[in-house]
Amino acid sequence: MELIWTLAVTGMVAALGLYLVLRWLGRAGVPVPLAAKGLAAKGYVPDSRECVKVFTVTFGFRILIFLLVGLAACFILYPGSGPDAFLWIWKKWDGLHYVNLAELGYSGYVEDGKNLFLVFFPLYPWLMRVVSLITGNTMAAGLLLSFMCYGAGCVFLYKLAAFELGRGGAVRTVLFLSVYPYAFFFGGIMTESLFLLTTAAGLWYIRRHRWWLAGMWGLLAAMTRMHGVLLIGAAAAELVEHLGRFDWKAIVRRLPALILPAVGTLVYLALNWSVTGNPFAFTVMQQHWSQGFCPIADTLWYVLQNALSYPTELVRYQIWVPTIVLFPVFFALLVWARNKFRGMYTLYGFVYLVLNYSLSWLLSAGRYLSCALPFFLFAAALTQGKPKLTGVVAAAMGAGFLLNLVWFLNGGQVM
Repeated sequence: MELIWTLAVTGMVAALGLYLVLRWLGRAGVPVPLAAKGLAAKGYVPDSRECVKVFTVTFGFRILIFLLVGLAACFILYPGSGPDAFLWIWKKWDGLHYVNLAELGYSGYVEDGKNLFLVFFPLYPWLMRVVSLITGNTMAAGLLLSFMCYGAGCVFLYKLAAFELGRGGAVRTVLFLSVYPYAFFFGGIMTESLFLLTTAAGLWYIRRHRWWLAGMWGLLAAMTRMHGVLLIGAAAAELVEHLGRFDWKAIVRRLPALILPAVGTLVYLALNWSVTGNPFAFTVMQQHWSQGFCPIADTLWYVLQNALSYPTELVRYQIWVPTIVLFPVFFALLVWARNKFRGMYTLYGFVYLVLNYSLSWLLSAGRYLSCALPFFLFAAALTQGKPKLTGVVAAAMGAGFLLNLVWFLNGGQVM
C-alpha cells in the first residue's frame, strides 16, 4: 500500500511540476505546446492614500486581536493576572526562543551545552533587540515588530494583487490572508509577519522588474527564513518570461541583482561559523528538532498515518488532520491556477509547497503556508465575481482561525 501511495503522490507532484516548467518554457520562446497566455494583468497600481488605508486597516486588525486576546488572558484564561498577561500570553512555542535569542544572543542562549537555537534565522531576533531599545520590553518589541511588518506586508501584497486582479481581487487576497486559519501567528512573536513583508515586497518588485530592490528584499527574506532564497527562482522565472526568450546577455547583466538573496543565506552561514566554527552547524542542530529532508510522498504518508491513528486524539485534530487536509487544498488550487498566472507565481508556489511538505517531522505546515502568498492570489482569482463563494471561503477560514487561536492560547499543539 505504501509503495502505491509513493508512486501515486510522486507521480502527481512530478507531473504538475513538469507541466508548470514546460508552460513557462513555452512562454519563454521554447517550442513546446503549453504557452497559454493566461489571465491578463489589470495593471492597476494603488496610490499612496489607498496604501495608507490598507496599512491602517490591517494594522488595526492586529491591534484588535491583540486586545481581545489580552482581555481573554486576564479575565478568562488566567483570572487575576496583571496587564503583563497581554504580552506573555504570546510567549509560546518558537516565540519563547525568539525572546531569548533577542535577549541573550546566539552564543548566550544555550541548552545542554549546545547552540541548538541556530536553527532560527537571525533577522527577526536582531530587529527585536533594536526595537526593544524603544519599547523597553523584548516581548513588546516582538509584537510591535510583527504588527508593523504585517501592515506593511499587506500593503505590498495588496499592490501585487491589484496589479494582477484589480482592486476587488486585492481586497479578497488580503481578506483571505487575514482570516486564514493560522493567520493569528502574524500577530505573535514569530517570523511570519517579517517573512510576509520581505516576500511580498520581493515579489512586488520582481513583478515590476525592479531587480535591485527585489534582490534587497530577497536578501532580507533569506535572513528571515531559509525559503527566502526561493525569490531567486521567482525573479529568474519572471525575467525570462518577460524577455520572451533566453537572452543570456540580458540575464547576465541582471544576475548580480537576481542572486542577491543568496547574500542573506551567506549571512546566516557566517552566523553559524562565528558561534560554532562550522558554517553548517544548523544541520547538526536540526537533528535535535527532528528536522531534515524527507521525500514528499514519505512525509504525506506519515502525516496520514498520524491523522488516522495518533495516540493523543486531540493532537490529531490540532496537527495531523489539518496538515494532511491542507496539502490537497493548496495543490488543487495550484492545479486550477496553472494556466492563469505567470510562471513567477506558479513555479514559486509549487516549489514553496513541495519544500514545506518535504520535512522529516512536519509540525507547523499550516503556519508555514500562511506565507505561501501566490495561493492567496489564486483564491482571490477563483472567487472573482462570486460573492457567495467568497463569503463561504472567508467564513470557513475564519472559523478555523478562531478554533486554532483558542487551542493555541490554551497550550494546544498549534505551533
